Amino acid sequence: MDKQKYYKFEIDYNTNHFNEFPHDIFTNEEKDLYLKIKKRKEELGDKLVILAHHYQSKWITELGDFVGDSFQLSKEASMMKNAEKIIFAGVHFMAESADILSSDKQKVYLPNIKAGCPMADMTSLQDLEFAWEEIHKNLNGEKIIPITYMNSTAEVKAFCGAHGGAVCTSSNADKIFEWAFTVGDKVMFMPDKNLGMNTANKLGIPKNEQVLYDLSKENGGHTKEDIKNSKVILWNGYCHVHKFFSVEMVKNLKEKYDDYKLIVHPEASPDIVALADGIGSTKYIVDYVKASKPGDTIIIGTEINLVYRLAEEYKDRNIFPLRKSLCPNMYRINMVNLYETIMDFPEERVITVGDKTKANAKKALDRMLEFG
Repeated sequence: MDKQKYYKFEIDYNTNHFNEFPHDIFTNEEKDLYLKIKKRKEELGDKLVILAHHYQSKWITELGDFVGDSFQLSKEASMMKNAEKIIFAGVHFMAESADILSSDKQKVYLPNIKAGCPMADMTSLQDLEFAWEEIHKNLNGEKIIPITYMNSTAEVKAFCGAHGGAVCTSSNADKIFEWAFTVGDKVMFMPDKNLGMNTANKLGIPKNEQVLYDLSKENGGHTKEDIKNSKVILWNGYCHVHKFFSVEMVKNLKEKYDDYKLIVHPEASPDIVALADGIGSTKYIVDYVKASKPGDTIIIGTEINLVYRLAEEYKDRNIFPLRKSLCPNMYRINMVNLYETIMDFPEERVITVGDKTKANAKKALDRMLEFG
């Protein structure tokens, strides 16, 4: 079985398809910037820390002091007490989380301010406040615990903190749901409907007690009885990277491979998760591959940069993507804007969360740490 090379991409943002060419073609300009960034890192020493998310390209992760998921990286930054400057090679909500957990003496920089997260933006504070009020009109004193996925804005995290709720990650969502049901009657989960449904299914919550709230319809598209009888109220958001996986793709694997394991991220739809051999966070996926054996064939359903990097690192395994699905916003971080940031630290790239928002968001994050 031929091994796949590591690639960088030209993207069609409408279809998430892209044309590929080997990442081995590292231009002289990119190589020059790469070396200059390394030199600048040495000059700054422990006063700088670069955080690189798993979904970043190979060369960005090689420049990272830490590589991991969003919350893991923010925690690492909070423990780097000497680091005055934190560069987050990720997307906007991740840099916000780093700012929430960092000290007042630290500044967090996002190399490209336009590197946002469409899923996080699917839940605005204004819409959430409207839905919260509308849903409560259908209840008779039942207590709702709001839970937001880490992939959300600081304002949404703060809302959860202010209303007795919490943040969760893809690896501890089930524990946070369980905690919520000990202090409340219902969970309102945002923004990712798939992670919410997969978590509810894992906990054995019947599908008729899960309602998907559609903001464009009265009562989210449900009767008052539906709302009253529900255990989990789901926001209608999703990750476009994981939206592109289909049951047909999974079924086609049997025609391509004799023996394989399918590992998917829980942001994939429940019908995909039901067919998988393993479901978990980016850390889970990395650990699964690490624990596998030479010769194993592993099909991975998550963002392509992580899959190709694992394929390159574990050349004695056969590692392939379920589909080549890339996060265009992660791809906005590149060698040029990383170089500009580390050389000049432009003020317009500083990510700052207001004090009140930060305080309430930290409550939600602290509850996750306590109960998750």
